[in-house]
Amino acid sequence: MSCIWNLVILFFLYAFAGWCAEVLITAVRRRKFVNHGAMLGPVVPLYGVMAAAVELFLEPSRNGLPALLLGAVVLCAAAELLAGVLLEHVFHTRWWDYSSHRFQLKGYICLEVSLAKGVAIGLGAKYLSPLVLWLLHKLPSLASMILALVLLGLLAVDTLALVVGLGQLRRRWKLYGAIADRLQKTSGALSTRLAGRVLDWQRRSQQKHLLSAFPKLEKAAAPETGDKPFAAGLGIYKLFWLFLIGSLAGDLIETVFVWATSGVLMSRSSLLYGPFSVVWGLGAVLLTLTLHGLRDKSDRYIFLGGMLMGGVYEYMCSVFTEKAFGKVFWDYSKIPFNINGRVNLLYCVFWGVLALVWVKEIYPRMEKLIQRIPARIGRPLTWVLAALLAVDAVLTCLALGRLAQREMGVQATSALQQLLDSWYPDDYLYHRYQNML
Repeated sequence: MSCIWNLVILFFLYAFAGWCAEVLITAVRRRKFVNHGAMLGPVVPLYGVMAAAVELFLEPSRNGLPALLLGAVVLCAAAELLAGVLLEHVFHTRWWDYSSHRFQLKGYICLEVSLAKGVAIGLGAKYLSPLVLWLLHKLPSLASMILALVLLGLLAVDTLALVVGLGQLRRRWKLYGAIADRLQKTSGALSTRLAGRVLDWQRRSQQKHLLSAFPKLEKAAAPETGDKPFAAGLGIYKLFWLFLIGSLAGDLIETVFVWATSGVLMSRSSLLYGPFSVVWGLGAVLLTLTLHGLRDKSDRYIFLGGMLMGGVYEYMCSVFTEKAFGKVFWDYSKIPFNINGRVNLLYCVFWGVLALVWVKEIYPRMEKLIQRIPARIGRPLTWVLAALLAVDAVLTCLALGRLAQREMGVQATSALQQLLDSWYPDDYLYHRYQNML
């Protein structure tokens, strides 16, 4: 458990270092100090996410420096691209724009910035992070936990202020100010009036900071209102159905491919119940979010983007499942041009072809099909299916986690462990996941 808290602290150290770098670069350009991060505090969480991802997924102690730096550049570019797309879809605002740079992708990322961030974080993961983690391991576990929880709490408050602040900026701050005024004027307890003043201070501080760091936010258009057809745009409903359809199609494709190449008919599902491949489902969502904007570009851009995104995504999934469940669900060690057996060049090419076909052919047709679902049926059906999949995923995690415990000799001492042993014994799980090592 202490490793988790140390990783959280490492996240904040890199988030702070990234904030320092952003402030320094901005100060040189504008010749004045500007808190160029989106948060009120001295952190840029994206740098922390990049560093934590490199530490978790690229295995710095296992990979050599050239491979680590290359992987860090690709991973950091993918993280920044995904963050830029998600933030724009959520807030309807472009937070950064590299359109003026050469070798850029829709303004979300550019080659020179991705190289700089990737090399810096890769070098930090190779030489700085081991020293920091060694020092953190010297701290008592309780101290690491308390420090990590305090930092997470501060980040949560700061994030809430950002979300509320930006939302109120779009609405000219009327609703937020009314709540603050009502709390301050209420005849209730002193704590309630103080809460109103704190809210009002947060509102004004966040407004001033956002407009100083991101001047374009003042001119950002408010989100459109009014009735919309079911699954319009790239909202939660459409993304869920893309995930669902991608999961079903991915399971079918893998099952047929394995049967055709090896003559073995086996389940390729990620979950205990149903033919759902979570890797393919999430891949469909990621490909749509990150590459949909390239649909008017040349095919080679979509192909190369799909290769990179697919390779990074598959590598990360492999590392996550091994660290979370102690199991390897695929191994490409016998295929040429592989990286730690987790990803290989041939399958990256498959990802590129899939991305090209998906963006150009499959997604436009699927989008029209999904939007034909009546809203009165689609919305409740979406939430029912999402709840069932969530239960399926929780049971899968519990069953695989208990399998790992049994293999380590951990006896069933609780009712839940006994129930998992009864429902999902080793034979059942190894039959369900025949490719699990």
